[in-house]
Amino acid sequence: MAIGPTIGTGLFIGAGQALAVGGPASLLLSYIILSILTLAMTTSMAEVSTHLPSQHGTLVTNGYMYMSKSFAFASAYLRWYTLALFVPYEITSAMVNLGLWKPGSTIAIRLAIITTIVVGCNFLPERLFKSSERLFTAIKIGTMATLFVLSLALGLGGVDAQPPWGFKYWKHPGAMNEYLVRGVWGQVLAFLQCLFDGSIAFAFAPELIVHHAEMPASLMPASVGEAAILSASIPGIVKSDVAQTAFPYILSSLAMGVMAPFNDTRLTNNGTGSGSSPYLIGLRDAKLQIVPTIAMVAILLSAVASGRSFLYLSSRTLCAMSELGHAPSAFSTRNRGNVPYLAVVASALFSSLAFVSVKIPSTIMNTYLLRLVTSACFISSLVSCATYIRFNRRLRAKGMAKRYSSSLQPFATYFGMVISTLLLLGSGLWVAPNGNLTGSRAIRLIVSYVNIGVFSLLFLVHLFKDFVSVAEVDKQMDLGGRSYGNRAGPREPRTQKMHPHRGGVYAIPEASGASDLRVRQTMFTEP
Repeated sequence: MAIGPTIGTGLFIGAGQALAVGGPASLLLSYIILSILTLAMTTSMAEVSTHLPSQHGTLVTNGYMYMSKSFAFASAYLRWYTLALFVPYEITSAMVNLGLWKPGSTIAIRLAIITTIVVGCNFLPERLFKSSERLFTAIKIGTMATLFVLSLALGLGGVDAQPPWGFKYWKHPGAMNEYLVRGVWGQVLAFLQCLFDGSIAFAFAPELIVHHAEMPASLMPASVGEAAILSASIPGIVKSDVAQTAFPYILSSLAMGVMAPFNDTRLTNNGTGSGSSPYLIGLRDAKLQIVPTIAMVAILLSAVASGRSFLYLSSRTLCAMSELGHAPSAFSTRNRGNVPYLAVVASALFSSLAFVSVKIPSTIMNTYLLRLVTSACFISSLVSCATYIRFNRRLRAKGMAKRYSSSLQPFATYFGMVISTLLLLGSGLWVAPNGNLTGSRAIRLIVSYVNIGVFSLLFLVHLFKDFVSVAEVDKQMDLGGRSYGNRAGPREPRTQKMHPHRGGVYAIPEASGASDLRVRQTMFTEP
């Protein structure tokens, strides 16, 4: 599974909030729609990646190839800080899981221990970190499979003295909950909010899947014929990874609807925010002796492991941006263990947000972080759709044919744009009820839409910076081409700007037999 390293509390705990607001039928339908959205996004990204594989990922590289520099700059930094925000989200999720199991007043100590583990593991030599990552991924996938089997046993066969549960929670309290208003419209609003909350489990799934598929082809020398073969294999790998991701997730959503009713207050910690996993609630209600404790430890381990993975992804994204010239060069500095330690430190600074849980409950802070990361992921999906559309236009303008065309495109891209826009604009729906959340409705509204402002600000700052640098050059030249300071002197040539990712890609073999992916630079003078 391509997104195995990021399987965490978004699936085990985040889905509990979605179940509480929507009900089991809404949760199942939401995961089906989100799986279709993942397929739509991956097929569009696969077309772009098959044409020109990149070892640095879609939002870091392809934006500079097909979009404006300012747009690419904003999307790359959005990806970096969103991945970094997942770290405090996973840490606070671990705190929620640990606090509900064994409440205590030593919140700061627990936070410090978990954060130290998450950050400290990222300073391990890269080879050792990747080896441990495979182990943690296997544990998390095993946890997901075991919890599903237990729910299947409780639902169909019963365990010990427990009779089979079947789909009793679909009948009472019901398959679909109501939200804000009663009746059909209340069920529609509940489904939409369930869709928003459930999307955390699929965050960045399309890009991670495509990046996993294009890595072998992106590192192959262009002179080797196998590179074209590996590039052509990207669509098949992508489809396989989508199926391996979507199918277990859909089954998990069905299982969670069997394990707990949507009106169980433990799902949202009495309406304050994140709560217990539906799996833990079901195992406790079944009165199994040690199984709930083992499941709690496994989910806690998943949260810590996912925090490690997201910090790794975030720091490597910043390092890639630095290596490509889009971030300060210091962030590409690596130690003997091949760890970009300054990039790790910069990304780890976002972990400090988890310590807000010392002042407000971790269940509430976790909910705020969930809204932040999901809205940013919706923007990333829209960026990917815009990149695909621009990619198609540029190929048509040059009269070039694509290496791969999906039968779902371009309709799947338009579907992705519609759903992502709906999710982004509707992400403030949770502001409406009063509930027990700390903070005014204005604060919750800001949390829901702040990423739109951040993305726009990044775009405008970079655009203004480019405009100022060009305007300064023009101001120093008179109409005859001579500078104002020395009109009799010879005309100085204007500095041409380098746009490093507009063009093709070629590989330069190294003496050791390895290959180094280089990007052909196209020179042009800006007006």
